Amino acid sequence: MAESGQEQESRLSLSMKLLLLGFVLTFVGFIVIMVSALLSGDANVSGGALIFVGPIPVIIGAGTDAFLAIVLAAVLTIIGFIVFFWMRKKVPKD
Repeated sequence: MAESGQEQESRLSLSMKLLLLGFVLTFVGFIVIMVSALLSGDANVSGGALIFVGPIPVIIGAGTDAFLAIVLAAVLTIIGFIVFFWMRKKVPKD
């Protein structure tokens, strides 16, 4: 079944809106972290990261709350994969 140009355009605009939303949220997150670091005199830094090199996950972390940061990164990654595959199924293959 062929889609109309209106439906294709709305899907494209939705993907562009989601991309822009991702960049804006990342930027706002950096700003919030910088402002909170400047306002608090105490500097206790901890963090974690989950990096995918192909299909292999690389997990790193440092500080007192590194485990929590790593678990949060893993959960957000899983949610990201679920959303990716869910959105991918809705796109028709030509």
